[in-house]
Amino acid sequence: MNVKRYPHLVDPLSYASSRLGISGGLEVLAGEEHLVSLALRRLKLALEGGLPEELSPSADDEVFSFWLLLLALKASNSVYVLGRILDAEVERVERFLKAEDVESLASIARVLGVRVEFKPISFPWLVIKGRVSERPLEVAVPVEDFLRYASRSKLEELRLVNNFVKGGYVYMDKERLVKLLSEASRLYIVEKLKAMEAPENPVFQRLVEEVRKLEALEASGFREELLPSCVRGIIASSKARRLSDEEVYVVLSLLSSIGAPVEYVERLLVEMGLASVKEARVIAEALSRVRGYTPFKCEELKSRGICDCSEDLVREYQARLRSLRGRGRA
Repeated sequence: MNVKRYPHLVDPLSYASSRLGISGGLEVLAGEEHLVSLALRRLKLALEGGLPEELSPSADDEVFSFWLLLLALKASNSVYVLGRILDAEVERVERFLKAEDVESLASIARVLGVRVEFKPISFPWLVIKGRVSERPLEVAVPVEDFLRYASRSKLEELRLVNNFVKGGYVYMDKERLVKLLSEASRLYIVEKLKAMEAPENPVFQRLVEEVRKLEALEASGFREELLPSCVRGIIASSKARRLSDEEVYVVLSLLSSIGAPVEYVERLLVEMGLASVKEARVIAEALSRVRGYTPFKCEELKSRGICDCSEDLVREYQARLRSLRGRGRA
């Protein structure tokens, strides 16, 4: 089994002990800065558009960053983001499963607790120009195993009524087996996570806090990466110079208009050097109660030399958000 492809099938405590000789398990590994950074990168990639096939050249890093991220999601009670991450991880697993042969899929199924038997069968499927074509099905899964995972799925392919059932088995081809194992992987992760305890390491706690911030942003529907380039440019400039009052107004009025979360505005005020940590919370909460401020129009922004935009900043952000949501539903 390829550990890098299927880190969810690896018990991190046993792996740490046998592979690295670490008896403290995740409590020790949670203090490793590079693992925590990789877990955070994994989180952001999943939320921004999906996980690549390779996140790290190291199998160890892959396994531990996977489980540290999930434990951070559990520790932060991030229900919304946990669902998003599970979707991204299962989608990545499915891509790998599609590349496996049937024998390898059967081996993975055994780890997941799905009994797969090689029982080839063919039955009449289509009539084309008077000729009957048959549909070959390569494997069979006991009905109870199939229902354990398929009953939780919304996929039409995994409805029992849409499958061939005979003698207590559900017969399927490789493509449908991949779908079933993807759903089994989701449940396997969830059940395993329930039995695990989150580390209390201070380095790990920083990851938990980052997860909480992202949970607040994601649940609100706010997406920082969709901010107009004009506003992102102003924010970036704050790291090199002091912003003008007009630039500060543009940023804060936009964030107020689109309902950016208090936690995000608070963090941004500190990062831009506009307020201390103590002051930022007060300012951010005050802005959240105000909706009367609107950013300058593009003509005004151009004339003041702030930025060169072509569309109202609020409408530009909202159009980008609608486009992103449209792609998500496609």
